[in-house]
Amino acid sequence: MGGELFATYHKRRFHGSVSKARFYSASVVYGFEHMHERSIIYRDLKPENLLLDVKGFLKITDMGLAKVLTAGKTYTTCGTPDYFAPEVIQQTGMNKAVDWWTLGILIHELLSGHAPFDARDPMETYQKIIKGAGHVHFSYRERDPDAMDLVKNLLKHNPSERIPMRHGGTENLRRHQWYKGFNHKALYDQTLTPPYVPDVKNQTDMSNFRAQDADLPPQIKYNDPGTGWDDAF
Repeated sequence: MGGELFATYHKRRFHGSVSKARFYSASVVYGFEHMHERSIIYRDLKPENLLLDVKGFLKITDMGLAKVLTAGKTYTTCGTPDYFAPEVIQQTGMNKAVDWWTLGILIHELLSGHAPFDARDPMETYQKIIKGAGHVHFSYRERDPDAMDLVKNLLKHNPSERIPMRHGGTENLRRHQWYKGFNHKALYDQTLTPPYVPDVKNQTDMSNFRAQDADLPPQIKYNDPGTGWDDAF
């Protein structure tokens, strides 16, 4: 009922907030853990697929591209171009490591306002992805070097080198310096206060999903010429 994270970020200009990026990305980590423990890879992470509940906690939605993968790799090209991992583009096969790549893209987007490999057309985006994170401009390099280090460790070209895929698993993420001081257990228990609580008036209030007049493009008023051109419709 709280609306999409994508719309919330753009409407309220949350991009660049470290506290919010930590909270929402840590929530995704728990979501991915839950899926991966059940041999499910998600493959479609993006802010549009992350919803807020009435308390401000994050929910992952739209399982249309999720797949049960008990062993080996899968080769279907799917997802959102800005979030494609190298193995998707090069069709070398993907496993759960593909989801951790997308987490790196998400963190960068929440902190900078755009995807790290953003380009005018998908082909240019793919070329940038293959070149790797070493060519990415990190606008938060100086103010948040720990975030840059974490993103780079998620955007490893080799899937097995991504930080949650190494020995130690997802605890490698939680112990990373960028999350220092963040209470992961309180988040899991939902005793941690969310950084933003959406305005939801009641159980049928859909205003967080409905376009407001101020969000709509200018509308051209229709003047009926009175010719009866639509009488046969």
